[in-house]
Amino acid sequence: TLVERGALHSAEAALAMTMPAVRRAAFVAGRVALRAAIHAIAPGRDDVPLLLARPLLRTTRGAPTLPAGVLGSISHKRTHALAIALVGHSGHVGVDLEERPNASDALRPSIAPRILTAREQDALSSLDPLAHRDATLLRFALKEAVYKAIDPIVERYVRFTEVEVDVHDDGRADVRLLLPEFAQQLWHVAARWHRDERWIVATARSRE
Repeated sequence: TLVERGALHSAEAALAMTMPAVRRAAFVAGRVALRAAIHAIAPGRDDVPLLLARPLLRTTRGAPTLPAGVLGSISHKRTHALAIALVGHSGHVGVDLEERPNASDALRPSIAPRILTAREQDALSSLDPLAHRDATLLRFALKEAVYKAIDPIVERYVRFTEVEVDVHDDGRADVRLLLPEFAQQLWHVAARWHRDERWIVATARSRE
């Protein structure tokens, strides 16, 4: 089993068993991915076994509980899950995984009015329907990653229009925080993205 192989803590397995089957699968896949991420970024560190000895459960906000000195985030979509982790860094991180739209998705009502600010909508206005939906979904993914990276700071639901992103072709994204909590810009958020034929992956990191 995953517990016997060390890919899952017994307390994580116990928590998973309290969930409906679909949610259980996503929870387990996310914890396995996060444990693998922590292990992968700290090869040779003597404290890795200690870091992985405690369960990665969940906070009251739904994020994974993490050992001191570890930053991490999880995302899952359908049958896939991924995680990112940093050891020995300050701040917070977020990741989001989204599946790219196909031609039939382009025929569905646009999600742009709910996801994009007026300025973001103007920037995409000349795109054809499929490219527009793809570009909108990329910004959705970036904002989801940003939300995870700032949630421990604001501890509230953040509307999509409270964050604005400018996407660059080299995989960077400029993040503008329009929340009152960041009026003095005490925190900086950096975001990046990657896109292949099927998936969009977005990451964000907040730092003072």
